[in-house]
Amino acid sequence: MKILFCSNEQFMPLSGGGSIGNFKIVENLAKRGHKVTVATPLYTDKKEIEREYNIKCEPFSPFYIHKNVSFRGPKYILYGFLFTFHFLGLILKEKYDVVLVRNALLGIPAVICKPFTKARYVLSFTDFLASFNFQSLYPNFLVKAFLRIEQFVPRFFDAVYVITPEMKRVLVKAGVKAGKIKISYDGVETSFFDPAKISRKNIAEVKGKLGFKSNIAIFLGTIDHHSYVKMRDIVNEINKRKIDVNFVFIGQGRKYDELRKDLKKHPNTRFLGYVEHSEVPKYIAAANVGIIPYENNYNLHLILTLKLLEYLSMGTYVVCTDLKSIRETFGKYPFVKIAKNNEEFIDAINELKSKGKSRQASGLIRKSFSWQKVTDRICGGI
Repeated sequence: MKILFCSNEQFMPLSGGGSIGNFKIVENLAKRGHKVTVATPLYTDKKEIEREYNIKCEPFSPFYIHKNVSFRGPKYILYGFLFTFHFLGLILKEKYDVVLVRNALLGIPAVICKPFTKARYVLSFTDFLASFNFQSLYPNFLVKAFLRIEQFVPRFFDAVYVITPEMKRVLVKAGVKAGKIKISYDGVETSFFDPAKISRKNIAEVKGKLGFKSNIAIFLGTIDHHSYVKMRDIVNEINKRKIDVNFVFIGQGRKYDELRKDLKKHPNTRFLGYVEHSEVPKYIAAANVGIIPYENNYNLHLILTLKLLEYLSMGTYVVCTDLKSIRETFGKYPFVKIAKNNEEFIDAINELKSKGKSRQASGLIRKSFSWQKVTDRICGGI
């Protein structure tokens, strides 16, 4: 089949969970023998990507678009508007059997242009983009209006994939037929996040660089408004109570520098910024516990954050804020501690700081949450 794949997340270079998911879906489709055209931002050599992965690239980057850019909301909306013309040009130039869209931002231009193509329309949700902007600089009535549009757009698609049961319930409540919604879950590259590939020597080297011998808690990912305050308060309270825990922060984000400035007084913190992707599993392997100190907000209750799956794939225990989808999917397992407040979060870190690794955790991720399993669910339904 000829498949047109659309996303506002860059295809290459990989820049986080969204782009990794896009890459894995496209890779799986191409391996199944489909002719895939990728219409996304692309910030690397087009011809090299086409040769290596046996795909066709029709990149669209009228301006730099990335999840960490300033004024992300308005730029995303402008990108979606401009993408309408790019999308129309593609479907008029070539007939596609399937149009696969990641998230509703580009689902809107796809629906507008639907009368010009007879393709099967498939929408894959990883989150609702509008809901990240609640309690931000944007007026809530505008955010709610765009959120309603995001949840209305799936009605016009032939099939919809979501990453949690809660997302399905929300869309059904919004009027999307339950029968067209399938739960794909989210995935992790288990061949990469594999504890068997990390030696004791690797772990010793990481600990030597950090200057920490034990009791390591790691945070991996974007430090933004949804994690900054809670993370700051937890680290400060642990130091106030003189609990022996060392913190490692890997990633970037709009609140990264602010958090580093707030916590620089504590000798038990290390801020590594961006770390080469190939090195990340070593740091998770060296850690005793992975932390997800997110604020309770609408969107975070709907998703399974990628860092959770990466921690668990490495067999590392996890402490997480009480987020609905994580509790529903992983709350019954002993390797995930759900904390209702900062006090419980701190107690859970203290409890898990001397734990080893959980084979049950890494085994579960390999069985049900590898990218191969997730993309098989999506690609098999196309």
